[in-house]
Amino acid sequence: MMTEPVDMVNSRIERLASKAFRAAYKEALASEGGVTAVVDGVLYQIYSDGSRKKIKKVAERIKVDPKKTYSLKA
Repeated sequence: MMTEPVDMVNSRIERLASKAFRAAYKEALASEGGVTAVVDGVLYQIYSDGSRKKIKKVAERIKVDPKKTYSLKA
């Protein structure tokens, strides 16, 4: 079946992307500035020692319909 090789490639790409993201996150976390992340609707600056500084609450996620086309107005 033709979808099997495509599925294997997609699966490998997902694994590689996940691994790259984790490595980049760890590298950024180890930097002096740490990383910025949203946790439970709050934007935090997170540092390598595990401490975090609250920046602000963020708006709820906007739900979108994947079957609909969206555009931005200038």
